[in-house]
Amino acid sequence: MGCRRQPRLPITLTASLCGMDMKNRAFLERVRVTNLSRDGVLIENVESAVKVGDLVTLRCEETTRRFRVIWKQCVGEGGRIGLTGVGPVPTIADTCWLPAAAADEYVRPRVTIRRESSRYECEIAVEMRIRDVLTPMWVTANDISEAGCRVQVPHAMTPDTEVSIALWLDGERVWMQGKVTHSLYGCGTGIEFTKIERAALLRIANVLANSESEVSDRRETAIEQNQLCTAHSATS
Repeated sequence: MGCRRQPRLPITLTASLCGMDMKNRAFLERVRVTNLSRDGVLIENVESAVKVGDLVTLRCEETTRRFRVIWKQCVGEGGRIGLTGVGPVPTIADTCWLPAAAADEYVRPRVTIRRESSRYECEIAVEMRIRDVLTPMWVTANDISEAGCRVQVPHAMTPDTEVSIALWLDGERVWMQGKVTHSLYGCGTGIEFTKIERAALLRIANVLANSESEVSDRRETAIEQNQLCTAHSATS
């Protein structure tokens, strides 16, 4: 069982991307498709300022379809973004060169531990304030470590967004500064603590000491990952 939900087809195509940028200005530009599946596309050379969660339209060959931006990455002068399809697959693409729906055997190599601090499952109320936004956001933290936490938000957030968050620990608000490290639409947002007082750190350490459910790091050693994939395939 691979890490991807559908097989991807490595391919190089020129396509047209259009939508609205972060300043609500319409854009139309030429981009390069580097791989695709029945429900997703990876494109490069994106110059427009799109953000995670935006809806865009991609025209490739004779096919036009709407997509949602689920992640973005800056690479050199242009950007690289991942798109997931919105709505049904167009009929012309359904009978043409898109790969058929099937189980994907691809497993991304994982040879190092990614996290510096162990994470533990939790359910903590969080008050989050985004820079330059007056209204606070009330969310829930699903896991926490001494270096950061993961929160459930109603929409995707742009990486590197600066935030102030308050964790409700033992009935009191504990404030700290942080930034968004990643945000996957519908799957939560990672927050890295960038400035935290010692008293707050001690409170978090106390919560971790009383936690029993550690969140496993997906980037385990290659041997551990292969064992995990084998076990998953046997029970799926």
